[in-house]
Amino acid sequence: MKLEKLSNIALYSVIGVAVVCFALFFLVDYNNMDFDGVHVSPALTDVLLFLMYALFAITAGLTVWSLIRGALVNSGNNGPSPTGIAGGKVTLCTWAIVIVALIIGVVAGLGEEPYTTNSGVTTSAGMVTVVDMWLWAIYILAIVAVIAVVISMSGWLTKSATPKA
Repeated sequence: MKLEKLSNIALYSVIGVAVVCFALFFLVDYNNMDFDGVHVSPALTDVLLFLMYALFAITAGLTVWSLIRGALVNSGNNGPSPTGIAGGKVTLCTWAIVIVALIIGVVAGLGEEPYTTNSGVTTSAGMVTVVDMWLWAIYILAIVAVIAVVISMSGWLTKSATPKA
């Protein structure tokens, strides 16, 4: 089986499972009232949480595998990239964007107040700041990823990097 076909099957499977989980979340006993009679507590919240945990674990595992495989495959390869895109510059740019996104998130989250839920559980202001930092970073990185995909799909970088004969 070709790697591209396997990749497509994996992508469509993950999208299908996510769509089913979200549909179940919103369609099965969604208006279940919480203990206080004011807040909604959907019945299948745990299904959605486990889906997110599983997707996070899979993503983290694939990221580590990809980093190790990339380091092993590219070790000793000093020749030019077949696409003409400098991988080292892309890596450096990616790390710089991640660090800048995290800094923006910390600055945006400074001065947060502790958060107390209806059940009386209090989250410290520091943890609220950390959550805000990651949310800001996720938003920024998602926007950058969408822009990168659009540029990549346009083929602009590979066309401009390929020497003209």
